[in-house]
Amino acid sequence: MGRQISNLYIAEMESPYRLKTQQVLLTTPDYDWERIGFWVNEGPGVLKKNGKIFLTYSASDTGIAYCMGMLTADENADLLDPLSWKKERYPVLSSDASREIYGPGHNNFTVDEEGNDILVFHARTEKEIVGDPLYNPNRHAMLMKIKWDEQGRPVFGFDN
Repeated sequence: MGRQISNLYIAEMESPYRLKTQQVLLTTPDYDWERIGFWVNEGPGVLKKNGKIFLTYSASDTGIAYCMGMLTADENADLLDPLSWKKERYPVLSSDASREIYGPGHNNFTVDEEGNDILVFHARTEKEIVGDPLYNPNRHAMLMKIKWDEQGRPVFGFDN
């Protein structure tokens, strides 16, 4: 398999389809867990809370190795400066065989009726995938209530 790279960039927008500033590289697949099958950082989701901006993204191919990474920046920082962002060394959400949830990835955030932050993501319920996982349609939409630690950071876990 060839090395195909998917990176995340940021820019200020002039309109919904036109950049106002040059695009700036935020993250590229640096770690081994971001390079399984394909070198991937894709599908960013943004959550703003507790004076921070949390940017989650998907990494690796769309099989059981698919997982979520995260970048964090202070809400008052220059978000167009890559040095304003801190990348987590390890995934913040990955497969959990005990719950038969595999390849949690591409995600976004919403709020439920009680005001709780909710992660909306897709994952599989099967470990073995026949053929290329990118073309396998068996990914399911799932919801997860986000807990917050003492430092005001999101905790993603299937116990939530």
